[in-house]
Amino acid sequence: MIPNPNRNASPISTSTHFMRAVCVLAASAAFIIVGTLNVLAQATPKEKFGDWEVNCGKPPGARQQRCALVQSVIDEERANVGLRVVFLLASDGRQVLRVVAPLGVLLPFGLGLRIDEEPIGDKPLPFIRCRPMGCISEIVVKKALLDKLKVGKNALFIIVETKEEGRAIPVSLSGFTKGLERLTALAKTN
Repeated sequence: MIPNPNRNASPISTSTHFMRAVCVLAASAAFIIVGTLNVLAQATPKEKFGDWEVNCGKPPGARQQRCALVQSVIDEERANVGLRVVFLLASDGRQVLRVVAPLGVLLPFGLGLRIDEEPIGDKPLPFIRCRPMGCISEIVVKKALLDKLKVGKNALFIIVETKEEGRAIPVSLSGFTKGLERLTALAKTN
């Protein structure tokens, strides 16, 4: 049990303190959400390559603009289920694939990935965290996977919503290679 510093305080003043704390937390959360939305609003599409876009914006705390290759898709059968697939070049030169899946996925099952029906890896990609916009899976892309993304026609991302039900969401790879070339060129100029 946590000791109450306001032991002699009336229930009204204790609830007043509680309500003030709730208001401060709500205001802080609103500030963070608005800040995130403002950054997303500033990340406007620069160029379109097939089904992919190169989006650039300045992340909070960054000195310079960062660009990423992005595609957002909605499941054909359920309009409330979608993915945001982001391919970016990290500041240390690593190539990163980040997928934002909807909240409510079963995290232990990870995110399955197939390219042109071929399973990628011997186990699903792990989810690393969940945020208000969704659950995030992120991996460093090695040469073998990059080569498959470049020549493939479709990627299939598989999420598990219940132990009995999974959902495979197709993502077109049309334009990925040209978009990656542009992303690489932009990274050299920043």
